Amino acid sequence: MFVNIVLSILIIGCVIYLVLGYFFISSLMKLKIRKSYEKKTVSVCIAARNESKNLRKLLTSLVNQTYPTDLFEVIIADDLSEDNSRKIIREYSSRYSYIKLLEVNNRAEVISPKKNALSNAISISKGEIILTTDADCIVPPTWIESMVSAFYDKDVSLVAGYSEIDLPDWHKASLLHKFEYYDFAALYSAVIGSYALGEGYTCIGQNLAYTREAFDKVGGFEQIKHLISGDDVNLMQIMKKAGLKNVFNFDKASFVKTARIVGWKQLLNQRSRWAWNVKWQAILRPFFFWSITAVMVYYTAGFVLFFLNWKYALIQVAVRTFIEISLFLVSFKYLNVKRSRLLFYPIWAIMMPLLYIITVPMGYLNLFEWYGKKPNKVTRLKRT
Repeated sequence: MFVNIVLSILIIGCVIYLVLGYFFISSLMKLKIRKSYEKKTVSVCIAARNESKNLRKLLTSLVNQTYPTDLFEVIIADDLSEDNSRKIIREYSSRYSYIKLLEVNNRAEVISPKKNALSNAISISKGEIILTTDADCIVPPTWIESMVSAFYDKDVSLVAGYSEIDLPDWHKASLLHKFEYYDFAALYSAVIGSYALGEGYTCIGQNLAYTREAFDKVGGFEQIKHLISGDDVNLMQIMKKAGLKNVFNFDKASFVKTARIVGWKQLLNQRSRWAWNVKWQAILRPFFFWSITAVMVYYTAGFVLFFLNWKYALIQVAVRTFIEISLFLVSFKYLNVKRSRLLFYPIWAIMMPLLYIITVPMGYLNLFEWYGKKPNKVTRLKRT
C-alpha cells in the first residue's frame, strides 16, 4: 500500500516535472532579448555589515562602471559594522563624490536589519532606478548600463539578474564550492525558464533593479518588514500581485559574481533561509509555492522509493535526468556556464535532494540566522 502511494506521488511528480521542463525549454529556445538605450538616473543601494574583507573589491568595481558618473550614485548603508567597513567606505567617498556612506545605528530595534538598512538608503537616494547588490559581490564594468537597458519599456518595473558563484579554478575547487556553483546554476535554469515563460518566479538581491515608482507604489518593504529575510523575492511577489511587470536580464554584461560559501554550515543556513522564504509564497505567489512543493515531494518520494523498489526508483532517476539535462543544455548557454560542467551532474543529482530534505524542515522550523539575527515567529503577512 505504502509503495503504491509513493509510486502515485512519483507519477504525478514526473508529469509536473515534464510539463514544467517542456515549457521552460521551449520558452528559452524562442526567447528574444529586448533592450533600451535610454539613460536613466540610478541609485545603487547596498546594505553592509562587517564586510571589510569584501568592500574594496566591490567599490573598485563600482567606480569602474561604463555608465556616466553624473547619472548614478552609490549609497552604502553600513549596519553598525564592528570592523573597518565604515573607514573603507569613507576612504572611497572622499575620492569619489558619487559614493556615499549612510550610517545605520538602529539594528537592535528592527526585525529585519537588511531591509531596514536598504530602506534608509533608498529614502535618501535620488535615482529613478534602484539597483541592489550585496557587499560580498563584484559587479562587471557594464553592470549599471546593462541593468538599465533591461527596462525596455515603461511597463517594466523590476529587472532580475543572475549572480554566479566566484569560482576562478573549477579543477582546484572543493566539493562544497563545486556543488554550490552548480546548484546556483541549476536553480537559475528554472528561474530563467520561468521568466522566458512570462511568469518570473523569483529573484535575488545580489543583482536586482526596480523603479522608484514601483517601490513606492507597493509601500516599499512595509508589508514584509516584520519578515527577517526576503528583501528580494518577497518584494518582487508584492510587485507582481500589484500587477507590475517583472523581467529577467539575459545580457551576460549584467552578471555579477558573489563570494563562495565558507563551509557546509553556512550552506545549510543559507538554504534553510531560502526554504523559510518559500512558505510565504503560499500567500504571495501560490502557484510558485505549489510548484516548489511538488518538486520537493517528488525528490523526497524518489529518495524513499530506493528503499522500497529500486527498479522503479531507477526509472524515476532516468526521467529526472532526461528532463534536467535537457534543460541545462539550453539554460547553461544563457548563464555562461561551460558545457563541461555537466559532468558534475551525477554528484549534484545525488547531493541536492539530500540537502533540501534537511534544509526545508530547518527553514520551516526557523532554524537559521540572517544578519546576526534569528527569525521571529510570524503567523501572517501584514497588509497595507
